[in-house]
Amino acid sequence: MIRLVIFDLWKTLAYRDVPEDSDKIMLIKTNSSIKPREFVKIFENSLQTKKWDSKFDAYANLCKNMNLPVTEENVQLLMSIRDEAESKTKEFEHTNSMLRQLMEAWYKIWLISNCSVFALEQIKHKTTILDFIDYPLFSFEAGTIKPDLKIFEKMLEISWCKPEETIMIGDKMWDDVLPPRELGMNSCLYENYEQLKKDLLDYGIVLQ
Repeated sequence: MIRLVIFDLWKTLAYRDVPEDSDKIMLIKTNSSIKPREFVKIFENSLQTKKWDSKFDAYANLCKNMNLPVTEENVQLLMSIRDEAESKTKEFEHTNSMLRQLMEAWYKIWLISNCSVFALEQIKHKTTILDFIDYPLFSFEAGTIKPDLKIFEKMLEISWCKPEETIMIGDKMWDDVLPPRELGMNSCLYENYEQLKKDLLDYGIVLQ
């Protein structure tokens, strides 16, 4: 029986309502030859594995890891691109209703997210998602990012749930779905809400 439902955050519960992904814009604007998929992990490791006190220092670290000169111009460029995207943070239309249904059915609702302290501020400001989350675990608190198994192990340790009593839901196969299965957890790939409702029926979880 499932007791604990764990969600990814970005592109599962929330999204940025922008016409083009900020990662792609950063690569174009800096004339970088880094491949997009590789850049995602560079960005996450640069900004999302510690609780930065200074946004400038965080993006200076990103410049360094992109092999860009750490100049005021480059740091401000990367910061402005990401700030613009993060200002457009929204929750999906189904998010609050879904979380409320799970809460009323007495499931524990937790969160595991690769997220920076700066993006979290927008989640708090623009959405009510955290009102429904019993325990959020962010990468900057765990000191590591998905797909590192340590972040899932930490969640199991503090939740006091057996792996088979949990299910992880997220939009990335390699970050959200396959790693928890290595620990005996259940997992489900999020593609859209209708698909998710059908998949969760297999675990006895009913959503409207």
